[in-house]
Amino acid sequence: MNRNTRCISSFHREGFVLVMAAVLLAVSGILVGGLMTLAMSYHRMAERQFSRERAFFLAEAGLRAAVTRLNAYSEGNISYSQSRVLLAHTNALPTSDWGFETTLATSSNRSWITSVGRYDGQVAGIRAEVTLGSGQRSIHALYAHALYVGNSSGSTNYTLLIGGQGSGADFVRGDVYSGGNLALSGDARLRLPEEFIHDWDNDGICDPGTDTWHHAYATQYWDRPLTRQEYDAYTNAMAPFKGQFYNNGRYDPGEAFVDTIGNGEYDEGEPFTDLNGNGRWDPGDQFIDRNGNGTFDPGVDTVINLGNGQWDPGEEWTEDPVRPLRQNGRYDPAGGYWQLSSGTWRWRTTYRSGGRTYSCADWPAEAFEDVGDGVYHPAEPFIDQNGVYDAGEEFFDDRNSLYDYGTQAPGQITGMPTPGPGQRAATGNDPPLAPPDLARMYYHVPKTGAPPSDALPRWGHDVLVHRDTFGSERCITDPNDPKHIFIRNPPTSGSVNSRGKTIYGRSYTKVYDNSGQPVDDYFLEDPVDPTFNQIPGEEYAIAQNDNNRTHTMMIDVKNNGNNKVYFVDGNLYIHSPRVYAMRFRQPGTKVTIVARGNIVISDEFYYNANYDPNLQYADMDSTVVKGAQDMLCLIALRNPNCPTNSGNILIGDAQFGTGGSIHAMLYAENDFIDNNLNTVDQQFISVYGNMSAGNHIRLNRTTGSGQYRTRLDVTLDERIRDGSLTAPGLPPPVGTQRSIQLDTAWRIVPGTWQSWAFLQ
Repeated sequence: MNRNTRCISSFHREGFVLVMAAVLLAVSGILVGGLMTLAMSYHRMAERQFSRERAFFLAEAGLRAAVTRLNAYSEGNISYSQSRVLLAHTNALPTSDWGFETTLATSSNRSWITSVGRYDGQVAGIRAEVTLGSGQRSIHALYAHALYVGNSSGSTNYTLLIGGQGSGADFVRGDVYSGGNLALSGDARLRLPEEFIHDWDNDGICDPGTDTWHHAYATQYWDRPLTRQEYDAYTNAMAPFKGQFYNNGRYDPGEAFVDTIGNGEYDEGEPFTDLNGNGRWDPGDQFIDRNGNGTFDPGVDTVINLGNGQWDPGEEWTEDPVRPLRQNGRYDPAGGYWQLSSGTWRWRTTYRSGGRTYSCADWPAEAFEDVGDGVYHPAEPFIDQNGVYDAGEEFFDDRNSLYDYGTQAPGQITGMPTPGPGQRAATGNDPPLAPPDLARMYYHVPKTGAPPSDALPRWGHDVLVHRDTFGSERCITDPNDPKHIFIRNPPTSGSVNSRGKTIYGRSYTKVYDNSGQPVDDYFLEDPVDPTFNQIPGEEYAIAQNDNNRTHTMMIDVKNNGNNKVYFVDGNLYIHSPRVYAMRFRQPGTKVTIVARGNIVISDEFYYNANYDPNLQYADMDSTVVKGAQDMLCLIALRNPNCPTNSGNILIGDAQFGTGGSIHAMLYAENDFIDNNLNTVDQQFISVYGNMSAGNHIRLNRTTGSGQYRTRLDVTLDERIRDGSLTAPGLPPPVGTQRSIQLDTAWRIVPGTWQSWAFLQ
């Protein structure tokens, strides 16, 4: 019994071992499988993490590339396909699914670049705020000229004519360049070029940071306020040139001003009454009792001195012991030194040392003894001579803090007035300024593709306006499509319906290419906007009593169409049969429209700006624009299939002769041509922006046969030149020719880089 029990117990133990072995074997199999599964899962996780790391790498590369693009005056938007072109030569990305995409968005005056990287199905994104920092970029100098004529044909007898009498006299506020001759006649007004103080390399061109110059029509450079007598004498002497001043509406250092308001307190250098002329307060001398205790307190109260706060001939001074250039035997005021050169004393504000140019802006005036007359005259005016212009003070606006080339031509210049003091005559024979190389701008190529090998900065287009994008329709009514601001091929009479919108006919002449095919015509109109086909009310008017001439139909450019280059494959018209004028609905709109054909401007186009609320239409000219908020750049490009009738900008209305104010930067690769000017309804052509042509400006405005002369006035929009605002896609300079230098470049704002990871 016990033996059997032992056998049974032994059997159970052996069976248990077998069962346990089987269980362990099964468990081990499960464990091995689990471990293998875990290993495979970990491997996949590692691969995903590896791909995400590569995606972040690409996102970072995209961010850097976008900033680089911004600094090349592109828009910072790089497509997925473009990124693959940029990084095509890398060998660290073996998968076929890789790239990045960047977008630049601006809101509330803040700009953000979002960069999304992609690698083998994994996506990662980073974002950074960007702003304008320091650096240098350049734009062709034609945008620094109110009138520019490139004379690309090389005509030896071309002459830019500026003339007229009385209210029909032309005037130009800004630099003028003619690639041929230039003739001024009648009452018309142009500017004189400015005079160099010193041209270090004698090249006749002002080199920023090296050369120095007098400013426009500033016959004297004032480093102090003027007395009323001095100010009146100066302004009276300059009165004959008043119509030629390049006024920018703000005080710039060096302009003449009289300190009419004072700052209500004594400043070092102001007059004081010094009875014995010893330069300090003595009993009996007048003083300002600042603490009101009735006694003179040194360091608190101020002496009243009849010295004039400036050095005058006969007064003693102490030569600057630190700066040898000022040890010249002549008194040197603040900011520079006098230098005797070829028998003539010249005022210098810079000096050369070690091959570099340095500024004297921080050099103080040499010390001097200000001799008073020893007698206090209570009736003498209080003149606040603190040497600083204060807001509200009267000043004479005759310069703009920049060197201005004035009126230039490689040929002859005739008819200019005799230059005044500090000016030089404009006679011509100036260095030529060639037109930009528009062929290398590749405006017809989308920016999403690879850049052509010889492409210039800012090449290509963002939005294509082409017959294929319109199909059989004449308009686009999708507000999210940037092309909705154009109407294609409207009828020449009657009206038609397209996508539920009535398209009214208007008078225009079709253009045919070399093969006999009609060139498409696109009209800047917005069927999406409520003002479409309406005559807007007074709330849309610019001037009063204008017979609806300045009641503007609105063009509503959405955010996805703003700050873009539009390429129009055909002719572009600013002409509507329903209204006289147009304007952007959204202040701050900036677009460049390049038309491969002609641009015809028959109606008025206005910026959103600060206009005088009492402005009358009879007083309209190019100077009424203050604080412009928009920018429209129009470029007429030659069509190779229609070379004899393209690349021109036509001004005027062929049907009614209307037109007038044009607010835009205008460039015709070929010519400017008149289009039914000289009529009763076409009293003026006023351009706020610029008028520039690669070849010639040919505007026939002569009187006769019941017609009269249409005035041309142009005021340069300075914002491109001073860097405060620009538009996309503007051409750069050619070779080493002078250009607009903008000391701005995009940079990432420290502390704003925002990124996210999928695994912590």
